[in-house]
Amino acid sequence: MLKTSIFPVLLIFLVPELPETHSANILGILPYPGKSHSILFETLLKRLAEKGHEVDYVTFFPSRNFTQRYNELSLYGVVPNYVNNVSIDQLQNQSLYQAVKFMTRIAGADAFSTIMKTPVLQNLRNTTNKYDLIIVHSFGCDIALGFGYLFNAPVVAYVTSVNLPWIDDRIGNPDNPAYIQSYLSRSSAKMKLYERIENTIYWIMTRFWFSFFSGRSDRLVKKFFGPTTPSLENLIRNTSLVLVNSHFSMQQARPLVPNFIEVGGLHIREPQPLPKDLENLVSNNTFGVVYLSMGSMVRTESFKPEILQAMFDAFAELPYTVLWKASPEKFPKGLKIPENIHFKTWMPQIDILCHPNVKLFISHGGMLGSQEAVYCAVPRIGVPIYADQERNIVTSEKLGIAKKLSYDHINKNTFLHTIKELIEDLKYKQNIERISKIFKDRPLSPLETAVYWVEYVIRHKGAPHLRSVGADLPWYQYYLIDVALVLSFAISTSLYFTVFLPRQVLCRTRKEKTA
Repeated sequence: MLKTSIFPVLLIFLVPELPETHSANILGILPYPGKSHSILFETLLKRLAEKGHEVDYVTFFPSRNFTQRYNELSLYGVVPNYVNNVSIDQLQNQSLYQAVKFMTRIAGADAFSTIMKTPVLQNLRNTTNKYDLIIVHSFGCDIALGFGYLFNAPVVAYVTSVNLPWIDDRIGNPDNPAYIQSYLSRSSAKMKLYERIENTIYWIMTRFWFSFFSGRSDRLVKKFFGPTTPSLENLIRNTSLVLVNSHFSMQQARPLVPNFIEVGGLHIREPQPLPKDLENLVSNNTFGVVYLSMGSMVRTESFKPEILQAMFDAFAELPYTVLWKASPEKFPKGLKIPENIHFKTWMPQIDILCHPNVKLFISHGGMLGSQEAVYCAVPRIGVPIYADQERNIVTSEKLGIAKKLSYDHINKNTFLHTIKELIEDLKYKQNIERISKIFKDRPLSPLETAVYWVEYVIRHKGAPHLRSVGADLPWYQYYLIDVALVLSFAISTSLYFTVFLPRQVLCRTRKEKTA
């Protein structure tokens, strides 16, 4: 659990207990087959079950650890999941169009069109059960919002990444591209002119492509929930609360409406002792340990052979023990792997990162791993592959807690130099320790913060008082286009009658006198 400040501890003795929320029936829906997203959903929903709520959870990743009042509706195997089966060539160098298409169409509407035919969703649609709250995964597809209408229940949207470009508008959250990075942006918050131009283009185009690809989602809503179901645009407006996997210590300070809640680090648990074999590997090297993992999707075994050999050669010249998440038998044949590298197909990441002997984390820049590295105060090298990973790494680089190393720029010298810089230059360790303290210093842990606001929405029947009026304004009113037109007309008219018209009259009078 994240460390709390002394102030909320004192409050326990000074203020009444927080209001209790009666047991509610909660439906959680994650129609996206990504493991890291599932980790966040499962953590939140299990905690709600522990608090006494009855929870049903539609998921592609059924858990082996069952708890009371927590019931999983499994979609396992219905569509291919994205776990250790994606090659780097499939994701690297995606265009903006391709990235949004993948999120909204391929992993969104197309996937939902398949799962809507399953008994799980058919039975859920036809059930007589009543739900008091729907928690929906907000990524590239909003079709599941129809369950909020079906059960006449308020909706909590859970964004399992940093905020997405199409989320702010639905709750009226300020989103100025002059200093707020777009999801797929490659710049930090303090942007130069050319970066602001690029960020503004991204800001416009991501919204355009999302709207374009959402056309099929709108049709599927009507097909699955019935022709009388409101349009997707209206369903989106029913969002009572947005939980976002971010925190200002790692991203940036920005204005937020009351129903936009940052819960970055929600999944982080208290580190546990390592298994004996890993403890021996980590503890028996006085120089320290480097940990390498590219997350749950991309296989490092799919890296180009020359890049893998360059990484192996660099590690061979270093005194550190290397823990690498991979299957060595799946690497290309003929590579020379040094003895200080140890491979495993799965590792307890938070337990490894928080071990005092771990000096460096090499990753793809995924948000969960980035948060764990900050929590454990470990500098990292980021090799971004796709989506928000570039933004995550660039932002961390600006904070002085990480270095970006592009995949195509990896060779023995660049890899070796970057590792040495991150470990040997003490400023990185000092910076990450400072950011880690800020990340942990909260009145409530991110998990308890999320639980509090979910229960708040239940207690207050959707909490409509949290909703900004700006969320219901047409775009031309929100951006003051109508005001600008009226003022432009008024100024033009005023100038005409006070400047141009008198000039014309004066000129005509002079001409008549000289005639």
